Amino acid sequence: MQAALISPLSSSTFIPITDRVKFIGFNSIPKSTIKNHRQRRQQLQFSVNCRNIDMAAAAPSSVGTAPKWAQKTVTIPAQRRGCHLITSREIGQDLSGFKCGLAHFFLQHTSASLTVNENYDSDVRDDTETFLNKVVPEGRSAPWKHTMEGPDDMPAHIKSSMFGCSLTIPITDGKLNMGTWQGIWLCEHRDAATPRRVVITLNGM
Repeated sequence: MQAALISPLSSSTFIPITDRVKFIGFNSIPKSTIKNHRQRRQQLQFSVNCRNIDMAAAAPSSVGTAPKWAQKTVTIPAQRRGCHLITSREIGQDLSGFKCGLAHFFLQHTSASLTVNENYDSDVRDDTETFLNKVVPEGRSAPWKHTMEGPDDMPAHIKSSMFGCSLTIPITDGKLNMGTWQGIWLCEHRDAATPRRVVITLNGM
């Protein structure tokens, strides 16, 4: 389709506004139209008022529902290199006091990581370790400068950054609200592992 060409308007081509717009005075509007408009405004106002009432009724009372906090540090014994399921370790009793909230997990290390993944088939954890070892080279041929703590140390730092060191998971009715097949993994990236500390912070009602 060819675009239409529009040339600039000269001052002589402007049409007086009184010729383009027909003004209608308020007195010329039919009374039935004004009545319908007022009724419509009243209906809308009533709808808004009802909505406000419903929201106020649904809102919980502020008495006794102030958000609460809890925090503890869990030390996980040294694990062999690889991915380990740690979902239920030492946190179940602390969740029981929360109807709704969030659980935050922070790993205080730079050569391990936390992630959420398969909680049933251990082959998934083994395959994940195989993948990490394949994409992050290790040994004499690796290009890393940081080697003073061993050939597995720099690769461990990179893997830690790939998965991260923190997780936030919702709490519902005193339990972690995770998918059926989801679990929390601690991924140990060092050959000679040490105990790992995880700070768990709970917030909710």
